[in-house]
Amino acid sequence: MINVLTAPLWLAFFILTLRGFGVLSLGRQILQLFLWAAYAFTLYSSWLWGFGHGLIQESSEGILESLMSITRGLLNHIIGWGIAYAIYSLLDFAALIFSFYIVFGLVLEIRHPLILALSIVLASFELLLISTIYAMLVIRLRSSWVITNIMQFLMPVLGGLIPSETNKYVTLINEHSPIAYPFVLMRESALGYLEIPIPIPYQLIISLVTVLLLFVMTALLVRLFDRRLRYEGKLGLA
Repeated sequence: MINVLTAPLWLAFFILTLRGFGVLSLGRQILQLFLWAAYAFTLYSSWLWGFGHGLIQESSEGILESLMSITRGLLNHIIGWGIAYAIYSLLDFAALIFSFYIVFGLVLEIRHPLILALSIVLASFELLLISTIYAMLVIRLRSSWVITNIMQFLMPVLGGLIPSETNKYVTLINEHSPIAYPFVLMRESALGYLEIPIPIPYQLIISLVTVLLLFVMTALLVRLFDRRLRYEGKLGLA
């Protein structure tokens, strides 16, 4: 719920910053792009710092250990909670749409709704898996600052959160980083133009393969931690 409350405040801060640099008006296409960029960062912060830190907190409080007695494994719990969290994250999207409408009078326009819906699902599932890997690494290494700093600075760049229109280097990163594709697809399907020189069907295939590979990595990592938990009878990772 925190993003629902803070989205209008961040938007107001953004507008005041633009005003300070003398930017008095923005085109509708630019506003649409800002909206989807803001949603990408909202998804990122919600999953990494909300969902991921939630798993870390569950481990420190012994909740994961208690769940072991009533569930078949940690992965089932993570996927189930992730689905519920993905539905909840739609409230963040609604808050952003409402904020942009109130402040800019912007009405959301979507060129390819089906591809957009698929890209949001892929982006959410990708972040679910990355957040789980992040949480497991933090728990295992007993120190969060190293992993957190890496995720905090690398993910926005490699994860496709920055639109390719920013500069040519961002375009190259978005084109060659597999985890960026769901977010690139999100903007392309909403705005109706190619952000990187790769056909959308190929982007979809790369996104699906990337998510599947992340799922395999996550399943193996969680299974390893699951076995350790059962063997030791405690969450001996923290």
